[in-house]
Amino acid sequence: MDRSGTPITELGFGAAGIGNLFRSVTNVEAQAAVNGAWEQGLRYFDTAPHYGAGLSERRLGLALHEKPRDELFLSTKVGRVLHPLEKNAPLEEAGFVGAAPFKRHYDYSYDGIMRAFEDSLQRLGVTRIDMLLMHDLDVFTQGDKLPELFRIAMNSGFRAMSELRDQGLVKAIGLGVNEWQVCDAALDQADFDCFMVANCFTLLENEITQHFTGTCRQREVSLIAAAPFNSGILAKGSAGAGHYFYDTAPGAVIERVIELEKVCSEYQVPLPAAAIQFPLLYPCVKSVVIGMTSEARIRQNMDWYEYPISMDFWQALVDREYIRPFPKAC
Repeated sequence: MDRSGTPITELGFGAAGIGNLFRSVTNVEAQAAVNGAWEQGLRYFDTAPHYGAGLSERRLGLALHEKPRDELFLSTKVGRVLHPLEKNAPLEEAGFVGAAPFKRHYDYSYDGIMRAFEDSLQRLGVTRIDMLLMHDLDVFTQGDKLPELFRIAMNSGFRAMSELRDQGLVKAIGLGVNEWQVCDAALDQADFDCFMVANCFTLLENEITQHFTGTCRQREVSLIAAAPFNSGILAKGSAGAGHYFYDTAPGAVIERVIELEKVCSEYQVPLPAAAIQFPLLYPCVKSVVIGMTSEARIRQNMDWYEYPISMDFWQALVDREYIRPFPKAC
């Protein structure tokens, strides 16, 4: 349950995949993936205008159209406004194969947030959003532009999100980013309910547990851990050549994965199961969001989520300094 009091499942459906992240899927496959997730009991679905330049939101909205709205938890993101491409202009795929013909424009201003929110409602075919997140307001995406964009977001964009929350059009507001540090900074300036952190609450990247998880617990701010596999490497393993931070995994990361695999083998724990369950050991983490594009993958993720893991395994990771000691509340 998030700060708004709305129930949320501990495993969430990340809809970047049905926006054709890295590979193309059909409308039929996208519909089947969403239906499969629903049948497996998942009720949290996350998307964004960035995913396929609107393709993910359209597909997700269609797939959820006949599902009971009060039984699902839906999040999307703001910070990008989509504009139709000019005639003969090349597609802006940005990692999404066969993206829709729209140009992405960053806009964290009051007007930009309101425009993006209204556009998302139409693509999704809904009248409200459960969780609205400012997307990619981080160094990973914005580089040197971040300080100015952060100022606009906190001074202008937050006002729009706060109004939407006050009007009941949104239940919870926050950021959806690749770095927890910007969430820490944002929490000093605005009253956010939640943060979605991607790729930085994992077995490979867990500095967030040094103090920020404690801050969130104290301030009753919820965390959503997205991309627990660090874009793929923790699912496919050292021999699988999975992505790391949306790119090829460097040698040092592969070596780290090999060491993690040794501990997993010792305790007979699948590495992907450990990757999914690790963030959920922290009370402030309400859900782990994973990209899913097939019924088989959904079932596999559920099996990993439900796999029994003893505290001895986690303590072994602590002892070998792969993760930090857990707070007493865990």
